[in-house]
Amino acid sequence: MAGSTARGRKQDPAPPETADDDGILRLGEEADEPQWGVFFRVAGKPYEGMTNPNGQILLGYVDLLRKRGGNVATSWLLERMLKSDAYAVLRDDPKISDADVRKIIDKCAGLVLGTRAAAPKARG
Repeated sequence: MAGSTARGRKQDPAPPETADDDGILRLGEEADEPQWGVFFRVAGKPYEGMTNPNGQILLGYVDLLRKRGGNVATSWLLERMLKSDAYAVLRDDPKISDADVRKIIDKCAGLVLGTRAAAPKARG
C-alpha cells in the first residue's frame, strides 16, 4: 500500500506515474493527416484513394455493416476513401468491370481493416 509502512509510519507518496506507464490511453494527440496515393488507372489516368484511413472510417464502416448492411457500408466506404473523380469513374465508366470494382472494394476494405500490405505509396 503506497504511503504507509508495516509499522504505521507514513512514507512519501509514490511518484506520479508518467504518461507512458499509467495505463491510460491518450487519444487524438497525434492524429495523422489523410494521405492519398494512386489506387488505379483508367486509360492511363491515375485515380487516388486514402492510404491511411483512420479509426473513424473503420468504426463508421463497421457500424453501417451492422445497421444497414454490406451494400450501404461498402458504398459509404468507397465514397470516403476515394477522391470524387475516382469514385465517379468507377460508378460511371462503362469500361469498368464488376471484377475491377471488386478489386477496389477489397483494397479499401483491406486498408480499413488493417491489411495494409497492398497499400499504394502515399504522397503528402
